[in-house]
Amino acid sequence: MQIRSWYGLPGEIEVENELWHLVKVGGVPLNHPPVVNLILRRGLPREDRLRLSYLHEYGHFQTLPLAVAHALLLLWARRRQQRTILGWLTWLAALAVAHEAVWELASEGYAIAHDGAAYRESYRKTPNPLALVFWAVMGSLGIGLSAWLLRSGSRAQG
Repeated sequence: MQIRSWYGLPGEIEVENELWHLVKVGGVPLNHPPVVNLILRRGLPREDRLRLSYLHEYGHFQTLPLAVAHALLLLWARRRQQRTILGWLTWLAALAVAHEAVWELASEGYAIAHDGAAYRESYRKTPNPLALVFWAVMGSLGIGLSAWLLRSGSRAQG
């Protein structure tokens, strides 16, 4: 489906099942693992699963500026730091995980805000015991690793 973001870029979204989805912004694919589709949509009826997966993928598209700002903030905190190769690899892994977690949370937040009562009703009808685990783990990774990366950047500066 062809779409346009609030910030003006054209895009494309396709969701076929819990494993396969495509999001393109301006013709550039936004590759990311189907974490939400596999964990959070588990057990939902196909119609709900596809609707919420589409809204989540559209959320990636709509929250791209937030994701870019988050990544730039973490990269800015890294400037002028000197580390070993292992330190660089650790920092890059933490950056990738923090960025993915924050963007997944922002995208699902978009789906919740857009779908409102229908979102809550889907999960009321089909409770998912992994939902709490998803929110706790993604929140901890996104907030915790972002804070760690920002703190380590400020310590190297001071």
